[in-house]
Amino acid sequence: AAWRSRAQRRHTPALLEPTQSKRFTTNRMGGGTLIRGLMSVGAAMLLLVMPSVASEADVTASAELVTPIDIVGEGDLSFGTLAVPRSGTCVYDVTAMGGSVLSGGAECQFLAGQILQAEFSVACEADALVTYEVIYTNSAPSGATFSAPSNPMAIDGFAASGALQTRACDADGLSDVNAGGRLTVTPSAPSSFTGQVGTIRLEAQYE
Repeated sequence: AAWRSRAQRRHTPALLEPTQSKRFTTNRMGGGTLIRGLMSVGAAMLLLVMPSVASEADVTASAELVTPIDIVGEGDLSFGTLAVPRSGTCVYDVTAMGGSVLSGGAECQFLAGQILQAEFSVACEADALVTYEVIYTNSAPSGATFSAPSNPMAIDGFAASGALQTRACDADGLSDVNAGGRLTVTPSAPSSFTGQVGTIRLEAQYE
């Protein structure tokens, strides 16, 4: 019927227009999109305001500065002229303090010439501990042997002692090192020999 009674109109549920249903759905979806958008912005803001966390550590740098050790050979060791025995063995020592000692038969003699210990000067840090070592190399002719004597080294006037010693560098930064030597001579040694019988090397390093 083209018209309805008031009662019918009251009890008949109103039908939504299709366009109204679309608009309602769009509003719901739009609301959901808005919430998701706000959540994304909130996460970005959280990352922006979060404080930066850093750590750090220090280590130290250290060094020891010293005067380099410099060794100069100041004087060669000399046995002078020695007797070659007809029998037995002669042992000739030049001490680190410059003395002479011999052992063997009556034919063993220091005959002539200067008897001199080896001499070195060592520039080093004043009062610093230094380890010294004398090293002997034999180059004597057949029938003779060059080597270290007992207590071969004396440093800065102290009593002679071993081939390896540790002492403080002299207060003026210059230490004196003397070294002795031993020559063992047998009857087979050439009686007309004159020349080098060996070498003495001094090594030094800081403790």
